[in-house]
This record gives sequence, C-alpha cells and structure tokens, in this order.
Amino acid sequence: MASARFELSAATAKQLAEALAALPGVHSLFGGDHGEIALLFPGERVRGLRFLSPKDDTQIAAHIVVDFNASPDLKELAEKIRSTAFAQCRDLTRVNVVFADAA
Repeated sequence: MASARFELSAATAKQLAEALAALPGVHSLFGGDHGEIALLFPGERVRGLRFLSPKDDTQIAAHIVVDFNASPDLKELAEKIRSTAFAQCRDLTRVNVVFADAA
C-alpha cells in the first residue's frame, strides 16, 4: 500500500517563511524581481520559497536577502536556515538556501 504524498499547506508555508525572516542575519525573503519566487496557494502566495520539484513538496529552496549589518557568517546562517526549516516542518527532506541579495 502506497503512503500518502505530503502536501505543504499554505499555513505551514507562511509559518516557515515568518520563522526564516525572523532569524538574525536574515533581512527578508526574496520574492524575485517580479514576484516569481513564491509558493502559490489558492488566493495567496508565500514569497521567497519555491518547490524544487512540482511533484515533491518535501524539497524547497529558500531565497534569502542577507542582513549584512548583522555581519553573518554565511555558512552558519545557511545551517540555521536549514535547521529552522526542518524544525518548522518535519516532513521536509531537503532545503536549499539561496542568498539572493543583501541589504
């Protein structure tokens, strides 16, 4: 018997985005120049997160605007972003961190 496929909910995606944006060293999540980097849900979008595959909600990319005023070590920040994402959603299996911009 096949197991049910995990689907990330809009509420969980929003909580995840808020948790990542609150980390020291993160200025915000980057939604792209035209809002193209986002998870799309009926009637809403969660900016800065994207599925790596349209067939697998367990793998995401987090597009981050780094707060350089906080002088973060980027390797450590990426590890914090990943660990926070895994803590927010235990069904995630992979989190790619993309440092898309700096503020």
